[in-house]
Amino acid sequence: MTNEKLIHVKLEYRDSIKSKRDVLSLEMSLLKTIKIIKKYHEFRFEEFKLKKKLYIKIKTLLTEIRKLKENLPKSGIPKVLENQEAKSTLPKEKYYGDDIESQLGEIQDKLDSLQARA
Repeated sequence: MTNEKLIHVKLEYRDSIKSKRDVLSLEMSLLKTIKIIKKYHEFRFEEFKLKKKLYIKIKTLLTEIRKLKENLPKSGIPKVLENQEAKSTLPKEKYYGDDIESQLGEIQDKLDSLQARA
């Protein structure tokens, strides 16, 4: 430090007071930020605990549902018939393709058949 050149800066009294105020306000803001961060960590920890409780409850609920399914009587309908009933109840969709003219023609035919009935 003996070989270095020292530079002195002169500050006015008002400037030095303003700088001190700025430093103190910055320090205060940092402390408030630290306080908020600590509060955030507390909330996150609480959230983690609640999620863990929820996970455990869901897991027990699923095991209870499995036990209930095992104890309930089975339905009298065979699975083959259940699948056929499910397929037969679904409406079948008709594919029209991309040709708009053919679709318009089919609609016109339906309208004509409805007018003939009336």
